[in-house]
Amino acid sequence: MKKNSTLAELLAGILLVGVIEQIVCLIFFENHVYNAVGLWSGVLLSGGLAIHMQRSVEDALDFDADSADRYMRKSYMTRALVVCVVIGVVIYYEWGNPLTVLAGIFALKVAAYMQPLMHRVFSKHLLKSQK
Repeated sequence: MKKNSTLAELLAGILLVGVIEQIVCLIFFENHVYNAVGLWSGVLLSGGLAIHMQRSVEDALDFDADSADRYMRKSYMTRALVVCVVIGVVIYYEWGNPLTVLAGIFALKVAAYMQPLMHRVFSKHLLKSQK
């Protein structure tokens, strides 16, 4: 498999969770556009956070232990600040439902637990395409 297969599997999981959350929003809530904008803002943010985490870990491997620890803390704080800013902007400008933004961000957590399942799906698909 390619070098960043784990990231691809995680991003696929985030997308899958986002689709499932969108279906739930369409079934149970009114004002579909308001909820969808919030949800997909959160899902896109989750994808960006996953990419940033992967790059941060790769970059931290080039440092000594103390510098890597400081770098990872700085990277975490950057991601936390971006999440706060995005939620603040969504709330201030009323672009979408802030709760669905949080649901979209939560897709990263759920996708992390789904990654072993996504790995099996990707591996099975890769084996079929190689035959």
